Amino acid sequence: MRTRPRVRRTVPIVVATPLLAFVALSLTACKARSDRAASETAAGTVTLTDTAAQPAATLAPAGDTALAAVSPAPKPAKVYPPFDANASAKTAGVVVYPKEGQSTKQQQLDENECFAWAKKNTGIDPNAPEPAAAPAAEVPKGGTVKGAAKGTVAGVAIGAIAGDAGKGAAIGAVAGGIAGRRGQKRTEQAAASDAQQQAASSSTQRKQTFADSFGACMGGRAYSVK
Repeated sequence: MRTRPRVRRTVPIVVATPLLAFVALSLTACKARSDRAASETAAGTVTLTDTAAQPAATLAPAGDTALAAVSPAPKPAKVYPPFDANASAKTAGVVVYPKEGQSTKQQQLDENECFAWAKKNTGIDPNAPEPAAAPAAEVPKGGTVKGAAKGTVAGVAIGAIAGDAGKGAAIGAVAGGIAGRRGQKRTEQAAASDAQQQAASSSTQRKQTFADSFGACMGGRAYSVK
């Protein structure tokens, strides 16, 4: 019986071994990729990318845009009038007490602002000099002449009784003139007194009007006003 040489059998085996190893490695790599894809899908980490869509950063939610459109503009900062040490409750003639525990600085600012508001609202400035009093009513002159005339008439009557009408007229004229001057002076003094009383009453009324306006402003800011 004839046998084949061993060299011819070993050649195909040597060639097939690397090929089988490559196939085995390829199958192993494919299986690993398949297992990894399956695990990512199950965990929810797979993300589909749409190349036609805009970047997410450039898109704004419609709800946020609507809210921004209707949001009110910020209020401007409050501006107080220039501070005036004389623009205070003391000058207005009232006493105020902070009912909500306002600080001393806040009370000063409120008094200063209410003082300016009351001055504008009433047209009265307590720090301004008092307006000049109205002149007294003009008293008609001629009291002395009228008194002398009346005295003359009375003197004539008295002189006629005494037997000397001329002498009686002269005496009556002098007496009547003195009485007339006194009456004229009393009338002028009464007119001046009336003018002073009217001026004082007007000043008191002006101060009260301003105090009422100032107190109303401070009361609206949670202060007790007396």
